[in-house]
Amino acid sequence: MHLKHLRGSIWFLLPLLIFACENESKLEIKDLAANEDVANFMENYKGRGVLTDSLAIPTAPKDVLKDFTIPEDLSLELVLSEPEIVQPIQVSFDHKGRMWVVQYQQYPYPKGLKITAIDNHTRVKFDKKLDPPPAGAKGADRITFFEDTDGDGKYDKSTDAISGLNITTGVALGRKKIWVLSPPFLLAYADENEDGLPEGDPEVHLEGFGLEDTHAVANSLRWGPDGWLYGAQGSTTTANINSKVSKNVAFLGQAIWRYHPETNVFELFSEGGGNNAFNVEFDRKGRIFSGTNGYDRGPYYKQGAYYIKSWGKHGPLTNPYAFGYLPNMPLEGEKKRFTHSLIKYEGAALPAHYNDLMFAINPLHNFIQLTAFTEKGSSFENVDKEIVLSTTDKWFRPVDIKLGPDGGIYIADWYDSRLSHVDPRDTWHKTSGRIYRLGPKNEDKPMQSFDISSYSNEKLVQLLSHENKWFRQEALRQFGDRKDPSSLPPLVKLLQTGNEQEVLEALWAINLTAGINDEIGKMGLNHKDPFVRMWTVRLLGDKQSLSPAMFQELQKLAAKETHPEVRSQLMASAKRLPSTQTFSLIENLLNNHEDSEDPDIPLLTWWALEEKATSDREGVLAMMADDKIWQHPIMEKVLLGRLMQRYIMEGGEENFAMATQLLEEAPSPKHIKILIEGLQEGLLGREMVTLPDNLLKILEKNNKELGDSPLTLALRRREEKALAEALKIINDPNAEIGLRLSYIQVLGEINQDEVVPDLLNLVKNGQSSPVIKQTALHALQSYNQKEIGEQLSKAYPGFRDNVYVREAAISLFASRKEWAMDFFNEIEQPKTISPDDVEYHLARRFRLLQDEEINERADRIWPSSKLLTSEEKTKRINAYGKLIGKGKQNIKKGRTLFLSNCGSCHQLNGEGGVSGPELTGYDRSNPDYLLLHIVDPNADIREGYEVQRIVTTDGRILEGRLKSQSGGTITIEPPLGGKSTVLSQERIAAMEVQQTTYMPERILEPLSDEEVSDLFAYLMQVK
Repeated sequence: MHLKHLRGSIWFLLPLLIFACENESKLEIKDLAANEDVANFMENYKGRGVLTDSLAIPTAPKDVLKDFTIPEDLSLELVLSEPEIVQPIQVSFDHKGRMWVVQYQQYPYPKGLKITAIDNHTRVKFDKKLDPPPAGAKGADRITFFEDTDGDGKYDKSTDAISGLNITTGVALGRKKIWVLSPPFLLAYADENEDGLPEGDPEVHLEGFGLEDTHAVANSLRWGPDGWLYGAQGSTTTANINSKVSKNVAFLGQAIWRYHPETNVFELFSEGGGNNAFNVEFDRKGRIFSGTNGYDRGPYYKQGAYYIKSWGKHGPLTNPYAFGYLPNMPLEGEKKRFTHSLIKYEGAALPAHYNDLMFAINPLHNFIQLTAFTEKGSSFENVDKEIVLSTTDKWFRPVDIKLGPDGGIYIADWYDSRLSHVDPRDTWHKTSGRIYRLGPKNEDKPMQSFDISSYSNEKLVQLLSHENKWFRQEALRQFGDRKDPSSLPPLVKLLQTGNEQEVLEALWAINLTAGINDEIGKMGLNHKDPFVRMWTVRLLGDKQSLSPAMFQELQKLAAKETHPEVRSQLMASAKRLPSTQTFSLIENLLNNHEDSEDPDIPLLTWWALEEKATSDREGVLAMMADDKIWQHPIMEKVLLGRLMQRYIMEGGEENFAMATQLLEEAPSPKHIKILIEGLQEGLLGREMVTLPDNLLKILEKNNKELGDSPLTLALRRREEKALAEALKIINDPNAEIGLRLSYIQVLGEINQDEVVPDLLNLVKNGQSSPVIKQTALHALQSYNQKEIGEQLSKAYPGFRDNVYVREAAISLFASRKEWAMDFFNEIEQPKTISPDDVEYHLARRFRLLQDEEINERADRIWPSSKLLTSEEKTKRINAYGKLIGKGKQNIKKGRTLFLSNCGSCHQLNGEGGVSGPELTGYDRSNPDYLLLHIVDPNADIREGYEVQRIVTTDGRILEGRLKSQSGGTITIEPPLGGKSTVLSQERIAAMEVQQTTYMPERILEPLSDEEVSDLFAYLMQVK
């Protein structure tokens, strides 16, 4: 489809039109910055990622299709393009088949606000809050729908339904309203006659979606089959949501959320999930998928579950006792960044071999990936099949993909040479945007016009059997709108007699019309189709309270259920039910099913148990009264240790009593050992522990189950006798080394000054093994005593021969100013220490002290550790750029250079280290992109690789990547690997993400011109 415009005759005028429009729409820094510091930062910030190419010229719409490659059995059509649409961010279709397009023209900053602060990820703070329409500034965003008025298959009419919006990412029609997701708000415009035009000002249903990063705001509004409005939120924004009944639902970063328009309840559906959730897809079974700004295809989201996220950049999970997360679906295929949004094709118009495959858009690499699903327990693995659409046009930036009523796949193309948002300047093209339709090769005539809102109930029931998922989903929306009791008889009949998919659709429609009563619930729980059972469980669980008869049916199902996805939903729903029902379902599941190797069920079971762990401790004990429960692999591997850790971390009289009782009732030494290991996990990072006497007695009674370090608890309680015994053991070279290491580590956590001489002697003693010295150095960092720096800097030449000990010592010197000065003195005055001992990333560590004198001395000792200026970087980029592709390049030598210079941290083509981002999936065909990130590695620090600077309450400076954050503690690990540090939140005075990485800026300087050329030849080759 395409608009009836004479594109060819006006295209020569478009550059002039575009130039004029761009000048009007660009957001100027002087109008955005609230202060001089912000203005200077924005003006001088070097953008990261795929930035605007000022020399690139967009392809005219009339010529763009010739650049695409598609399979022979498919066709591609340009449906819409500029100037009819610009910056399309979401595409959807309504009950009349009209195409709705959200045009995100106000991006990247809301109108009427000024930026008061901005960070290195271009996350911002504003001077005030936005007001909901019609108050406040009128933004440039608009929502437009397009119609085919004469039935010739071409959109010939456009209507701006709503304009003047200020950061708007989603629209959905339903309940005689136009729902608009315009962060921080979810708005509802009345539309009683359902013509698509608002009938007055909007009502605010939700407020509190963050605006820190308009690339990652709440997005992708759409109806679920259960009658809730669903959306996603991206990674680098906050949220604190309020509705009429839901108050202060706060979360950080990526999530799938939902809102019920009748009850006004808002809730998180799932939390986490890859790097940037920007998509919500429902397949025909009602499963939820979303894309991810990473190397895979994202998660299969389960209700109430927690998924992987970058803790350092995106923040912790809302549940500090989650103690784990589910991964994204494993991918078999080339690890290219990044697949963004996706659909699972179930439209019945394309050739049959495309059915049930994922079409995943990749805006960075300008293609669409075809990916298969293979079952893996209650989840899936993904297997890449082929690139189903690609183009040589680097402006092709697909940002949304949807199934249409005609069974075609519609692709919203941002169309811009720039892709990366990590640049505060508004250099976006602003006047381009396209929508394509991917369809079968030989199509019949265009679809006839329709209006599903005018269909009778009987005809709506018939639509539930339609081969195109889109019609079934739209019919469900109509049932939710009408809530007409007269539609129930034919729906119940379909529930009783239909095929598997029809029965599921009927169940959804019945729920949307009148809810699930006990009779329908019993039918659903006993149906032969697992997905009917799964959804009955979920819909019943959403009630959050079940009748005794209905719960009895649920118990029976838990005992006999054969399908893993149903069992996973049973655990997800168990979390939402009253505690007695929760425990009964867990018990039934554990007594009748294994599931310990399932990718999702063990942790879903833990989260159900954890939800009730402190609200119904008696219920926990009652469930644990069954010895058979203790023996289950899920209990032993997942639940038991976490349960003990949960009680110990939160502490308090009642929780310690629970810990005691669990130990008393443990049926075997094996289970006592698991509980004690969980207890020790709960104590990590704590300086001093006050445990009740009855708990200590039972621990003493089971002393042999304390593992390799029976004195650990006594040390944490600062018992003098235990301290003396531990010191004796750590100083005994004949003692078991694991025991010595364990006690040294604890001594580094309990802050007992009298142990410092013993720890120093271990480091200085030539008879100590390297691992003892390394662990003692790590422990000494916790003690703020001047003699530590003085003695160790003088003794350094005696233990520097081991690289791990050397690095631990340098990290110690870099953690406090006084110790750093002692170390510098030994380098500069007697010169007993060589500056060459200190590698780049360790030399950079001294700058974390943020002390002018330290920086001056570090610059003098290690001039190569000083960051380059912008001018120096530009000069190097230009010089190296002239070498790329010159001369006779040797890829084999380039590989050797990569492995020796880059491979210790980065992996490429399956070779190299893992402490830095894998390079295989990056756009390595662009030498400018490579040069920028090699010469200026701080230009784009990938999620998960940010380094935190931590100041402890005792004045220590630490750095590391945030490995986990839960239960009042954080775990950080050194940037290049090594021993992790666990800290209580109480010991952290400040923590901030660093704007620099540990990769050297001058990594190319030691190479000859020929070697630079060879290295880039290897980096840029595509296998």
